Amino acid sequence: MGTNDTQPLGDVPPGAPQHTCYPSQSWTRDGHPIVDGKYHDLTANEIKTHTGLVHGGPPSTSVYWQNRAPVRRPDQLVAMGAVSRHKATEYLVRVGEMLRAGMCTVTSLNATEFAVNVIVLTEASVEEFSALLRESGLLP
Repeated sequence: MGTNDTQPLGDVPPGAPQHTCYPSQSWTRDGHPIVDGKYHDLTANEIKTHTGLVHGGPPSTSVYWQNRAPVRRPDQLVAMGAVSRHKATEYLVRVGEMLRAGMCTVTSLNATEFAVNVIVLTEASVEEFSALLRESGLLP
C-alpha cells in the first residue's frame, strides 16, 4: 500500500475509528521515503527506482519483538521486526488482547509515537508466535 490515505485500511476492527491506523510508508535503508517505487537520491540529485531493501518508518509504526527466554529449539522465537499501520496506542491495545492467549509474558515494553519494542518470555516457535500476532492483528 502506498501513502494514499483514501485507500481502505481493511484490518481496522469493527467499530474502531479509522484514525487508529496510519497509511504504510516504505523507506530506503539510508532514510529516504519511497513513493511509487521511486526515491530521491540526494547525492546525485536524481529520482531513481528503488530495488534494494526497505524498512518501515513514519507514519507507520516500527515494531520489534525479542524473546529473552532460553532458546532450546532451533525453531524457537528469538526476535522479529515488523511494520504496523496502527498507531502505537492501538498497537498496545492489541498487545494486551494478545496476552490473553497465555503464550508469552511481557517483561519489558517501550513505546514512542512511531516505534514499539516488546521483550517477552516464550517457548513458542517463530511460526506459532507469528500466527498469534496475525490473529491479534499485530502482523499483516
